[in-house]
Amino acid sequence: MQPPAPQRKRPWALLAVAASCILAMILVVGGGITFLALNRGGPEPVASDPTATSESVEPNDSEATSAEETQTTEASDYSEFHVLGLGEFPEATPEELLGVMQDNPLTEGGLPDVGECELPATPTAPSKEQLQAVLDAASGCLNQVWSVASSDRGLPWTAPDVVVYTWPDVPSSSSCEADTFDEEFPRMCNLDSTIYWPVGYGTATDFEDEAHVPGAYQWDLAYMYSNAAGWNSTLVFYQGELRNQYEDTDQEAFDDAWRRNSLQWLCWASAASMQVPDAAQPTQELRDALGSPDAWEAGEPPNDITPENRVRWISAGFDSGGDLAKCNTWTAETETVS
Repeated sequence: MQPPAPQRKRPWALLAVAASCILAMILVVGGGITFLALNRGGPEPVASDPTATSESVEPNDSEATSAEETQTTEASDYSEFHVLGLGEFPEATPEELLGVMQDNPLTEGGLPDVGECELPATPTAPSKEQLQAVLDAASGCLNQVWSVASSDRGLPWTAPDVVVYTWPDVPSSSSCEADTFDEEFPRMCNLDSTIYWPVGYGTATDFEDEAHVPGAYQWDLAYMYSNAAGWNSTLVFYQGELRNQYEDTDQEAFDDAWRRNSLQWLCWASAASMQVPDAAQPTQELRDALGSPDAWEAGEPPNDITPENRVRWISAGFDSGGDLAKCNTWTAETETVS
């Protein structure tokens, strides 16, 4: 299921770059996520704007795990992370699922450096063809990062394709329903491993200095790749089941899990975008803008994150040197992910 369209209070991504100064206004790129799937053949989790309301689906009778089955003193088969098979979902206690989120292959080790990554010069208002070109180039770079990182950890990886389209002409070839697409945000359709990107979306669309544009698209796409990394590793299904179990029993923990995963994805995006050569990285001006609390809205409760904590994790990714432990929001103090 696709979350509702982003509900932004103010214009986003207005960065006026002139001479030696940059005016950072409002930047809302998408920090939220919705985990709705209990098996890999069902509806998939998607990236969304932080102000969008997330929904959840209940397991059917054949999937549901009773309290008697999960409340056990013995560790379940899912108390430690392993890659889930097709149609498999983790039958475990919330405590065990939380333990997986806190300690799994994507919470430690480093992201590899990419030796070559050339992004084409791109105008601030690119044509469909120009947008496709810069996203294809950025995708090639990010695929190197995540394919090697996944291989090093024994995790599966399928590189997502990127398809640029003009709203409302949603590609008929997509495996995801047309009414789940959004004019103002890319659609990560994990069912066919494709990122559908609407013309006009991007943090760089209001830049005055074109020098910042390619790196901005690199960062935007890196966020969507965080979705792919969670899906391919099957980690999203552990988190989805964790929230499923909290939904009717512990609203505070349910909301907390959403925030932690949202912030981890943003941290991953920032970290991955810096593992490429300097010329392809987000510029310092862009990093400063993304790292300013003034650039962000808190969002609407319960899917709200303070601007200060949002930039805490964005900046942690930029400064991580590719160390994924720096992005482990699941072991962080609650006040840093609220």
